[in-house]
Amino acid sequence: MPKLTILGAGSAMLTKRLLSAAFSQPALCDLEIVLEDVDEKALGAMRRLVARMEMQEGVSPRISMEMNQKRALAGADFVICAVRVGGSEARSLDRDIPGKYGVNQEIGDTLGPGGVFRGLRHIPVIVDILRDMEEVCPDALLMNYAQPLGPMVWAADRVSDATCVGLGLGVACTVLQLAGYLGLGPWIDYPYTPELFDALLHTDIPGDVDVVYGGIHQLCWILSFYYKGRDMSGEIARLPLDAGTYEADGVRCEMLKAFGYWCTENRWRMTDCVPYFSRNEVEINRFLPIRWRFKELEEGVRARDELEIAAQIRGEIPVAVRPNVLNAPKIMNAVVSGDPVRVSGNLPNRGLIDNLPEACVVETSMMVDGDGLQPEAVGVLPTQCAALCRTNINVQELVVEGALTGDREAVKHACMLDPLTASVCTLDQISDMVDELFAAEAAWLPQFSA
Repeated sequence: MPKLTILGAGSAMLTKRLLSAAFSQPALCDLEIVLEDVDEKALGAMRRLVARMEMQEGVSPRISMEMNQKRALAGADFVICAVRVGGSEARSLDRDIPGKYGVNQEIGDTLGPGGVFRGLRHIPVIVDILRDMEEVCPDALLMNYAQPLGPMVWAADRVSDATCVGLGLGVACTVLQLAGYLGLGPWIDYPYTPELFDALLHTDIPGDVDVVYGGIHQLCWILSFYYKGRDMSGEIARLPLDAGTYEADGVRCEMLKAFGYWCTENRWRMTDCVPYFSRNEVEINRFLPIRWRFKELEEGVRARDELEIAAQIRGEIPVAVRPNVLNAPKIMNAVVSGDPVRVSGNLPNRGLIDNLPEACVVETSMMVDGDGLQPEAVGVLPTQCAALCRTNINVQELVVEGALTGDREAVKHACMLDPLTASVCTLDQISDMVDELFAAEAAWLPQFSA
């Protein structure tokens, strides 16, 4: 019986959807699952929800709860990291303090000052997880959903020989959206409401679509897109001329016009990664007429999920058990059953993309089967795409250095090199902003206390 440990399992948004997809796979219906979290109340709710899934679906997993990380990890084959250090309070500080300095982050969890400080909070956690894994489950696969994915996996690679892969939604969601824009599948709006979030999670990529992509998390590029063997690059190049597509995705249309390739990150996340769209309110209102307000979306989905879960636990409504776009259940099923699957993942480069730094973390496709993860080399990215990736990689490298060593200067340098921050702030302002963030978030940054 394979063993899965979910760290941060009290997350209603992620755990419910992970297990819903897992129990839809016959090879995973008898998993041993350990749910771990520091929030005992949230953990108990998820345990009762899983019991309802067992009763409803007739599956037979062995479920337990644990608040001690090392005991939860003992003997695990798969580990999922879904931690959120500081919760909503830290997320608000990540956004509001930079906002005082004119840094308008739409998301602030991957790049920008918010992504930098989220990395400082989360990297020590993943290091601690890996240290425990080395003792009690050295051969387990660590699947990380905690942001920022690039620095988290980079730090993991620096401190441990364990296999750690970062998993996001960007590639799958982009392929779904492109198929809709091209008339090959349903039109998919990126989720700025809980209802749209659900629709995106449960829409299948049309058959006969073959895509090659490569880059880094949040700046990954669609290098080719074929449908039934037909090259769709000409149709993609003309998407900015389509009024509906431009209205839905103007930022990526502008990036396509400027750099020649479609990027996998939605219009809101893209504006955090580049200096072109969020320097003032005029530009923001032009390119982002609908604001994502990701923190509010997360809180809305979480509040709705908590009400729904309570009703499901009481047996008033069924629990949806079905596949979705999350890759962790697909990976586990492929490893356990041997049935191969191709998914996207974030792994140390090591020759996967020739013109990006060897040590950085890149996003590519990977084949998964009974032999584990087999990432597929991309070769050389278009020069301009690689150059844009490197502007983000520079920041990621300094985040990793700062988080692992407690070097405040590395953190300041990361923010000084951040593309969006540098487009609106002077060096003195950036230094003051970083000092203010350190003071406000000191409780979650013990490595900088000395």
